[in-house]
Amino acid sequence: MPLYIKDDAIDRLARRYQALTRAPTKTEAVRLALQKALDEELTKPALADIAVAFCRNLKQKATAKTDDAADMGEA
Repeated sequence: MPLYIKDDAIDRLARRYQALTRAPTKTEAVRLALQKALDEELTKPALADIAVAFCRNLKQKATAKTDDAADMGEA
């Protein structure tokens, strides 16, 4: 299936990426760029995982602060 790029700016980007990656064709350069972008997106942590880590970190800090206050009261 042919790839038609009708935007001059995108065509320049594709040709530049083709030259940098030494891809044999502009189509292969676009495929490589899209695969790289997709791989990066898929390896990003999910928002839910980020939220859970944030809450755990916050809880640890609160626990440490409470422990420090208790230690100071015992001195």
